[in-house]
Amino acid sequence: MTGVGMLARFLNNPPAPTRLYLTRAGPVENPAGVLYSHPGLPLSDEGRTRLATLGEALRPNRPELVVASDSLAEAEAARLLAGIFETSYQLRSELRERSWGEWEGLRFSQVRRTWPREVESWLDDEAGFAPPGGESLYQVEERSLPVIRDLLDSYRGSALLLVGNCTVNRVALKMALPFLPVAEGLRLEQNYAEVTELRFYGADGVLVRLNERPVIKSK
Repeated sequence: MTGVGMLARFLNNPPAPTRLYLTRAGPVENPAGVLYSHPGLPLSDEGRTRLATLGEALRPNRPELVVASDSLAEAEAARLLAGIFETSYQLRSELRERSWGEWEGLRFSQVRRTWPREVESWLDDEAGFAPPGGESLYQVEERSLPVIRDLLDSYRGSALLLVGNCTVNRVALKMALPFLPVAEGLRLEQNYAEVTELRFYGADGVLVRLNERPVIKSK
């Protein structure tokens, strides 16, 4: 039996959309190009400037809540953006970037030299592989997805800004694009201080814009 499609649901008295904006905190101070997660690295001056521009661009939409992980760059970005919007923010440990375990603070060239077999395993299984002492993409999805769902339920019909990271943003994208495997999330760019907009009509998500550079509209 064929189920009811999205168009039919949208035409049948759809709920008011809940807007979820996604961005990433950065650029950060990472001159050596190391892998990092928590506690992470601080924002660079460029990162603060670009995030302030993002905040001004989103000010007319005024997200009701800014949510981020409690890592250094994300927490600072959440405070900065909430100040621009004159709204509240939450820091949630469940929204941290994947833990790199023993690879934390190392360049990939160092990882490849010291753990060649593990790197081969990673190449063979993007989503299921976990670095020694670290997390897989599936594990990050398992801990972050319930938080994002709860926020969408709690702020139905409102706007939220998630200051995420490379992994958690793609968990949110998968909620709107359920056909997107976790392992393929990198096919959708999520750059620092750029904005992606999702709209959720109940459980149905729609991608409105992807990885756009913010533009402040003149009055």
